[in-house]
Amino acid sequence: MKNWEYFHKIFGIILIIIGIITYLTPIPGSTLLIVLGFIWLIGKKRTSYFFKEILGKKLFNFLKIKSLVKKL
Repeated sequence: MKNWEYFHKIFGIILIIIGIITYLTPIPGSTLLIVLGFIWLIGKKRTSYFFKEILGKKLFNFLKIKSLVKKL
């Protein structure tokens, strides 16, 4: 059961790749797959910090990404 870390990383990368591919198509929910992939890959706290640094504090609060990450 020690190898769950590798499973989480692989599954997170797969979700991010699928999210990027579906972002180019009209399928809804593609950005949610990208966020889910980051949560599986690096965890909830680091994901919210990552998006806060990229988007900026105002846009991060406006989009309510922190509550989205908590619910997932």
